[in-house]
Amino acid sequence: MIRRRPLLELLFPPACASCRTLLDRSDILSGRALCPSCQREWESEKLETCPSCAKPVTACRCITEDMEKCKCEALCKLVYYIHGKREPLQNRLIYSIKQERRRRTVEFLAAELAESARELLSEQGIATQDAVLTYIPRATAARLQYGTDQARELARALSRELSIPMLPLLERRPGMGRPQKHLNSEERLKNAKKTYRVRDFDGCRRKTVLLVDDIVTSGATVAICARLLRRAGASHVFALAVAADELQSERGR
Repeated sequence: MIRRRPLLELLFPPACASCRTLLDRSDILSGRALCPSCQREWESEKLETCPSCAKPVTACRCITEDMEKCKCEALCKLVYYIHGKREPLQNRLIYSIKQERRRRTVEFLAAELAESARELLSEQGIATQDAVLTYIPRATAARLQYGTDQARELARALSRELSIPMLPLLERRPGMGRPQKHLNSEERLKNAKKTYRVRDFDGCRRKTVLLVDDIVTSGATVAICARLLRRAGASHVFALAVAADELQSERGR
């Protein structure tokens, strides 16, 4: 969906979300967040293949063993995040929406992810009126530090793209949970169990829930949140993420 950009953006062009080169008028009007060079690199990253199913990452639906056990039925993603590095384009985009309020970048990524979501729903024979969007909420300290919850903003933008309601079905337990990035896989599962709970049971009952996050690494958080939503009455849970850790692809089904 191409949106009309504010006149201010035409007068003062925004910068590429990756290399910070000023975007030209055609990029602005098209809703792109990347300059032509970075856009080509982005499209190349989307062609990376999954070592488990041999499909391009955008067509891959592979999930981890923990996600399967918790009845998350598929994971849609756009690219592979390269663990431990900041330089790759996809990593820079993830950091930019984590650490800055970049509306154009969020809308660009949501529009890209919406295509995968439509394909998934079509594959599963699920009507959009039977689906809801939700997100994995960010820790309060990080949200206050950076002034944004990137998963919530992605879910909001996806809601506009897909005309599917976005509901805050999950919440974090006050004072519970540690940053997942410092934990191993087993610790992540235990930590996620203590961290999240359902806040709106009626909103997900008998619904297909599209669970949104910016990045999936071990899949532990998605797995636990999927289990909570299924126990709350969701008929299906599918995960949507901008990126999955490149190591996660090797743990896929």
